[in-house]
Amino acid sequence: MTDSTKFTDPETVRQKVRAGYGEIAQQGSERRGGGKSCCGAPATQTEKLAKTVGYSAEELATLPEGANMGLSCGNPNALASLQPGEVVLDLGSGAGFDVFIAGKKVGVTGRAIGVDMTAEMLAKARKNIESYRKQTGLDNAEFRLGEIEHLPLADNSVDVVISNCVINLSPDKPQVWREIARVLKPGGRVAVSDLALLKPLPQRVVEMVEALVGCIAGAVLVSETERMAQEAGLWDIVLNPKSGYVDAMLDWQDPLYQKIIEKLPAGAKPGEYITSLEVTASKPGTLKSENNPKGIQVFDPPMCCSTGICGPNVDPVHVRFAADLSWLQEQGVNVERYNLSQSPAAFVENALVKQALTDKGEAALPLVLSNGEIQASGRYPKRNELAEWADVTQTGNGTFSPAVGELVAIGVAIAANCEPCLKHHYNEARKLGVSKSDMARAVEMGAKVKDSPHQAILRLADKLTGAALSDSNPEPDACCGANAEGHKSASKCCG
Repeated sequence: MTDSTKFTDPETVRQKVRAGYGEIAQQGSERRGGGKSCCGAPATQTEKLAKTVGYSAEELATLPEGANMGLSCGNPNALASLQPGEVVLDLGSGAGFDVFIAGKKVGVTGRAIGVDMTAEMLAKARKNIESYRKQTGLDNAEFRLGEIEHLPLADNSVDVVISNCVINLSPDKPQVWREIARVLKPGGRVAVSDLALLKPLPQRVVEMVEALVGCIAGAVLVSETERMAQEAGLWDIVLNPKSGYVDAMLDWQDPLYQKIIEKLPAGAKPGEYITSLEVTASKPGTLKSENNPKGIQVFDPPMCCSTGICGPNVDPVHVRFAADLSWLQEQGVNVERYNLSQSPAAFVENALVKQALTDKGEAALPLVLSNGEIQASGRYPKRNELAEWADVTQTGNGTFSPAVGELVAIGVAIAANCEPCLKHHYNEARKLGVSKSDMARAVEMGAKVKDSPHQAILRLADKLTGAALSDSNPEPDACCGANAEGHKSASKCCG
């Protein structure tokens, strides 16, 4: 690739980058014989470069053959301070270099996921998995085909996002940072090593195809990187420029950097323009309530909506369970709920859930997890169980008792026209000793709530057409009371 091209179209940029990295993946062995890596050292210097940017000899010695392709400009793994049990995502994972190192750090209860848009790189990484398993005894690494601007992961699904000399390649860097914020769990963190600019590059360098694929022409100013991370909603942003990487490229007479020197003003040096940049940041929020650190995770079977309370045949158990989860949230408990038909990636990313599905299939669902353990499988637990797992004390001081809850549910069943719901909650109320007269009052209130908008539309029809369809002696509005009619806020009360 020796043409000079001015890149303005995002798809053109992706095609050039994809082609360049596909060529590197396929011809890596030849390039190690004396060529160069695209944004790293000459191919004969790959291990030396990795040590220069902070990787230990021990980490490098245990990597699958060919995983280190000399594409690093820093060490995001060290920057991330990964802990056992964490889910870590590597943007632009290449042949798996940082994923395999991260996998050892997060261990058997963690997960290391790589995303890359180049099919050739993905094939190389997946081929390396078997060697990684044999060397480490771990089965916690996986690779997904995708663009870093559109990550194939669920919202709030990873603890840490890392990336090594890749974001600069994207034609839409703000979108990359927004995707990072989307997939991070609240309280999750970012650790990125990338190339950035200390001042704008001369146009002759920006137009070099080699400089684009070599992680330089697409780089942005350090200040722009900070702005994009902030606008994505991240905070605690720390930027640390490091000149050692560029100095090493010059010491090793890297061909790309020699070409760049030729296009710089006389006497100028690449280090005046380009730097390796460490970026750390975090997503606001916390995964668990300070008062109730044990949060609840629910993994549902495929359903048409997120709660199962939809369609013509609503299962009363779904109604009860949704109410119980809402109650937990009111107590300050963090509740996460995933539906297999809507968030399948979440089921794969959780090692416990993935194993349960492997063992039992969909019969294992629903699964309820707390504190990293499966508490219930194949059934929806009751409120007292959820409260116990989440360390919530149920008190009897409030007005809302189980009996009151069943009366409310009966009224809702009437308003929603849900026959199975009514039968279920009628039986549950009888078990609790609720009188039929109280249930009749609940039915009456539900009917009034249901009829209220019906009467409102009939009154409007009477007014517009002169018909006499509405109740001539209406009772006080069930939603808003006796003063609802004509009140300035009535429209907001009952819709």
